Amino acid sequence: MEKIYKGKSIEEAVQKASEELGLIVGEFSHTVVEYGSKGFLGIGAKDFVIQVTYTPDACQCVRDYLEGLFEKMGIEDAAIDITIDKETVVIQVTGEGANLLMKNRGEGVDALQLLLSLIVNRDCGEYYKISFNVNDYKEKTKDRLEALALKTAGQVVKNRRKTTLPPMTSFQRRIIHSKLQDYKDITTYSIGEDPNRRVVVSYCGEDGPAPRPDRNRKGSNRGPRRDGGKGGYGNKRSFDRDRKPRREYVPEGEIYTGPIAHFPGEKLSGTAATMASEGNAAGSSASPVTGGTPFTMDSEN
Repeated sequence: MEKIYKGKSIEEAVQKASEELGLIVGEFSHTVVEYGSKGFLGIGAKDFVIQVTYTPDACQCVRDYLEGLFEKMGIEDAAIDITIDKETVVIQVTGEGANLLMKNRGEGVDALQLLLSLIVNRDCGEYYKISFNVNDYKEKTKDRLEALALKTAGQVVKNRRKTTLPPMTSFQRRIIHSKLQDYKDITTYSIGEDPNRRVVVSYCGEDGPAPRPDRNRKGSNRGPRRDGGKGGYGNKRSFDRDRKPRREYVPEGEIYTGPIAHFPGEKLSGTAATMASEGNAAGSSASPVTGGTPFTMDSEN
């Protein structure tokens, strides 16, 4: 990592770098970027500028970044605790203001953990794993998701049906997979793309998934057919509006005086049309029709 320091002399600039970085002179190197001058009677004086190159400590690197980030975000009461456990940098942030990072399913926590991993492994010269936690968010999330995983698995085994859980982050999905990896007759896998990637809890027992119930359409009057076939209306009669009028024929020599009906859009002709027009003119719905005239009438039954 490189930083710029200024001083009235090179020694003064080097001393400032040593105090700020917490390093002794031998732990970093420096080059002079710009030589200073005393000027004339102090007028036009310039500082010496040096560029310091050093390998930062992982803890200090994380602290510097988070303090600068929290200052820009307006988080003032956050306490940062950083320790190194073998090859893992464990970061714990506490404070009410830090709850801002846990919104949107904790996506801020996951994003900061990834960002800190990139920064530390770029600047520190060594590979470190990063564990970033805010107000014990990970412990609380783990307990909640493990309980959800067990409850869902129990329902899946009982119903022998797969269940798709709500969208989760990669950290949350790993908890579900890990908790159910040894659960009997259960398998888990993920579908979809981030940020809508989900975990599917599926039944994988020897008896296979349960058969789906035979569900009729909502509001349907369908029932079993008398001949044993599927579907049909059973004993239910169709609605009157679906019934079509019957074609009738009055035998020769007889007179029909009932109402005359015809299909919508059908034009009556001959005696039937004449009698219908006369009946309409007289304001009556009944007109005599002589035998031998084909026409259509509504059935009484």
